[in-house]
Amino acid sequence: MPSYISRLIDWICCEMTCQARHGENVGQRLRLIFDRLQIYRWTTQVLLVLAAFALQYGDFCCAHEAPPEGGHVPSTPFPKALSSLKRKVVPDGNKKGIKPLNKVASDLCELTSSLFDLTEMVNQHRGKHVPELAKAFRSIPGWSCETIIAILAAGNIFDQITGGYTEFPESEVESLKSSVSNRKSTVLAKVDTCKKEIGLLEQYLMYMKKVEAPVDIADFLRSLLAKDSKQNPFVIDPNNTAVEFKGFRKKNVLLIISDQKISDYDIATLERIHHDPRRVGIPKEEDRKDDVIQIQTEKETLYELVWIPIVDAGHDRLEALPSFKSVRRLAFVVDPLKMNKFASRYIKEEWRFKRETMVVVLDALGWVENADAMPMLRTWETEAFPYTGNESTHPWLGQSWSWVRLVLREQIVRHGTLDAPTKTDYKLIYGGTAAATLATEVTGENANLSVMPIEDPCRFFILLRSCLISRLQAVQILNIERDPLRDRIVYEMCEAHKAFQSGGVAIIAKGHDLQVLHVGLMSDLKSVRDQVANNEWKALAEGHEKKYKEALGQSMCLHVYVPHHANLGDLYCPGCSRFMRHDLRLTCCHSESD
Repeated sequence: MPSYISRLIDWICCEMTCQARHGENVGQRLRLIFDRLQIYRWTTQVLLVLAAFALQYGDFCCAHEAPPEGGHVPSTPFPKALSSLKRKVVPDGNKKGIKPLNKVASDLCELTSSLFDLTEMVNQHRGKHVPELAKAFRSIPGWSCETIIAILAAGNIFDQITGGYTEFPESEVESLKSSVSNRKSTVLAKVDTCKKEIGLLEQYLMYMKKVEAPVDIADFLRSLLAKDSKQNPFVIDPNNTAVEFKGFRKKNVLLIISDQKISDYDIATLERIHHDPRRVGIPKEEDRKDDVIQIQTEKETLYELVWIPIVDAGHDRLEALPSFKSVRRLAFVVDPLKMNKFASRYIKEEWRFKRETMVVVLDALGWVENADAMPMLRTWETEAFPYTGNESTHPWLGQSWSWVRLVLREQIVRHGTLDAPTKTDYKLIYGGTAAATLATEVTGENANLSVMPIEDPCRFFILLRSCLISRLQAVQILNIERDPLRDRIVYEMCEAHKAFQSGGVAIIAKGHDLQVLHVGLMSDLKSVRDQVANNEWKALAEGHEKKYKEALGQSMCLHVYVPHHANLGDLYCPGCSRFMRHDLRLTCCHSESD
């Protein structure tokens, strides 16, 4: 042991005993010791104080363990000396304090050992995702302080027992004994919890390694979903045909991942994908038999749909899920109770599933081609085929689609709103509280401007958000713009999204393609009322363009929270380089901005 450490331990020991006998205040001694030890890490401080306590307590403990007089004594003279020491150091009236104080000392040693175990686990698994260990690490300073205080209290009580005091502090010993025992139990329980979590983490890492090295799609599904090589988590399909993993070989798979319920909107979208003729390939040819090529009467399915419901603990029956009957006729269903225990964790951590329905597109080799195609499917439906969204197949490729048409296409088709329009047609599309009255005031008697209220605000919001995510994805994949948030279409949709959430959105668009001339809050219409009344459409468009360029120049106005999407993790703020945090909102990432 280095001499400076030895001197430090002696000094702490003196503070425990010598100063106590001189009537020094316990609080003052405690502050002195903490000040002296602050350069050491917490567990080292505990160990140093425990070593100082051991210097004075060691002989006392040995004396207590000496055999009673008249008992069997070994032939060595050491036990006889201990027996003599025992009579010497402990007055008769204080002998009842020996046993509880020894219990305190034993618990303090075990508590110190547990704190060192925690510290060692933290160092060994640093950088790994072990939440319980992270919580325990944050508690180590507090536990260490409490342990040091308990050791000093034990030293103070020991000094009273051996110092010839006539009154034994029985209540203090019992209180300290209970406190140290409870703290030891807490730390030991935390050590056990951390060990179990580390064990699960190691199992999970092995599971991940297997999942991420598939041979083919069948092997991937088995590795992801099955508890073991013989177990099958699939529910028998609607035709009561047993589902086997090998049946997915050479096929692409759309993994539908959701909570207990899929919205009716999304089920309708998935149903259209299910009935898409392109999901089924050309007839499959068999080997020649008697010089005649035998051809199957049924076409081979190229894309299969598989539903994985992520449910809370305590779920009973798959059939009780609200969406089970609707989805079962469209997709193969996985029973979450029969699924590998790590599957839901993998889906949440690696694919970032939260609560919104997502679709992961897998190729025939089991590799992920699209981490979440659901926004694209909501926006484009079957036009998104083959659903990969890559550089050569993305729906936005080479197209200047009007996002307004995409978001309102169902309403447009339902009413034939844009049938045979002229180039001079202008539309005011609005939605939100008290929007109708303001829309009437702005349009007035203008024959060139018609109004189009948003009939289903909820559906509009879902499609707007999905279209925005799809566009952001396209801008990144297709390199349309160096900074995705500076893209014109992204900017317009962000403005519509924020306005819709703030009470009402107003969009003025031109012609059959619904080219946007103005987008913003309903209240903003008051500022353009004169331009609308006087048919000053060019001035209106110039004002919209000016607002867009000013936003690009200021940059801070485009700080938005990007809706959660797995492939948008590398977006940064164009002005301050802050990471664009994922959220379901679209608001400025600067607290001081609107």
